[in-house]
Amino acid sequence: MARAENRRLPWPALLFGAIFFAATAMLVYESAREYFPRSDLRSFDERKAKLLSAGKRASYELELFSELSQWNRPSRRYPAEGGPRLRERRWRQLAGEGFELAHIALQLLQPNGGYVYPLDRPMKRLQELAEQGDAGAMCLMASLVAQVKKARVSNEHAETARKWLKVGAERGHPECQLQLGRRLLLGIDGMFRDPGRGLPLEFAARRSGYAHDVDGLVAYFQQRWSTEAIDLSRLYCWLSIEAQSRLSDGSQKMLRLLRVEAQRLESDRLKALASRLESTRFSLQACVELGAS
Repeated sequence: MARAENRRLPWPALLFGAIFFAATAMLVYESAREYFPRSDLRSFDERKAKLLSAGKRASYELELFSELSQWNRPSRRYPAEGGPRLRERRWRQLAGEGFELAHIALQLLQPNGGYVYPLDRPMKRLQELAEQGDAGAMCLMASLVAQVKKARVSNEHAETARKWLKVGAERGHPECQLQLGRRLLLGIDGMFRDPGRGLPLEFAARRSGYAHDVDGLVAYFQQRWSTEAIDLSRLYCWLSIEAQSRLSDGSQKMLRLLRVEAQRLESDRLKALASRLESTRFSLQACVELGAS
């Protein structure tokens, strides 16, 4: 019997097959990457965390929290089209200096590309830190849960985040106060709208220098729109603070509306107020001093 000849594919065909397989595998990974833990981060160096001063850590917390709600788009800090890429680089730098909360945020969020990874690993570590008394970790839970699609957030994770958010606010962490106060002003995340509780928490956070995520305060003062100078000044003040951290033109839109109203009412007083507001550079503390009533 004649022996069957061993037939081998020529090497160009083998090479093409390998390239095709690799490309297919990459496409499958890219389409499903958000269902797997992030794998391109260096291990966190806990030795560096012990060397990080309390002052530097507080500064890094404020920087991280101020960017989380706009993590995948340009902001005032990173206004260019490549802003998310620069944000990712900065968060990696903070993690490399021993700031673990930045490392945990990167486990869930990838600004460069806009990917969101599974929540389980970050939440587990944050709970460990919270149980050790880390108030920043208590606040970060709520911030990260808010960035995940509701269908991918378990009731357990949502409840855990709410529980620790309240604990962090009670301990006086500005970010927890801000986020809890914001939820109470807006009536979101399973909380009833309660300005009486929300405003003091919001203002406490602002006194500590936390100027981001003012949409709760803006919504509150928008509902109190009137022709009274104090009400209009409060609203414009918070809109101007929002424009200092977000790429927002809310303050300019308000001035246009105010001038239309002034013309409709033929009010020189409102026209003068619009000009005065436009020429004023409000500080965070100035808005706090305007109060709420």
